[in-house]
Amino acid sequence: MNILILAAGQRPTSKSDDYPLSLAEFNGTSLIQRVVEMCSVLQPARLIAAFRSDEIQMYHMNRVITLLSPTATVISVPERTQGAACTALLAAGIINADDELLIVNGNELLCTDFQAVVNGFRVQQLDAGVVVFNSIHPRYSYVRTDKKGLVIEAAERKPISTYATAGFYWFARGCDFVSAAKNLIRKDARVNNNFYICPTFNELILAQLRIGIHQVDANAYHPLKTSRQIEQFETIAE
Repeated sequence: MNILILAAGQRPTSKSDDYPLSLAEFNGTSLIQRVVEMCSVLQPARLIAAFRSDEIQMYHMNRVITLLSPTATVISVPERTQGAACTALLAAGIINADDELLIVNGNELLCTDFQAVVNGFRVQQLDAGVVVFNSIHPRYSYVRTDKKGLVIEAAERKPISTYATAGFYWFARGCDFVSAAKNLIRKDARVNNNFYICPTFNELILAQLRIGIHQVDANAYHPLKTSRQIEQFETIAE
């Protein structure tokens, strides 16, 4: 399995903390360390982390990640890409294979058993799977399922169901994601001028692949993309 951590997002808006969001600390442990530790239970063949090129230079993020996972591969991301799908494709040379691929966000914390989730997808012999929680807020991406629980539509920042995605995207074959992301870009399927991970599922659906969901309680998902969200989580974590 290859695991790709997308950690090339924006920095906090607070002037008092100019460090990358992935370095935010809770009880002395950084967010990126928590994410790596949760991924490590899957014993990936390769851990890949995508950081902004300026943050690699200024904050030595390449050293940070290799201290956490000595064999990790670091992807340097330009200051601006056209969305998470484009950022993920920077690792296409590694992930475009028949190996399993897990894409997780480095600015979110999902408190669940990653191994149990992936095992569930494997047992169902799915081609892809996503963790979801209950919400109707348009800031999230969403999937809609049929009566069998298989995903039949995906949308970014558009509540097409109550199944919001939690930044955990599993693919039985990494090459399926790469192909889907490239098709998404060819079709210019942008949302707010960006290409996102979740809508790649629509390309898999067109290819008649099977995508399932694993639902968690909304309290298990913690987006940490702003200083305010970090402050709220610090209150919970104490």
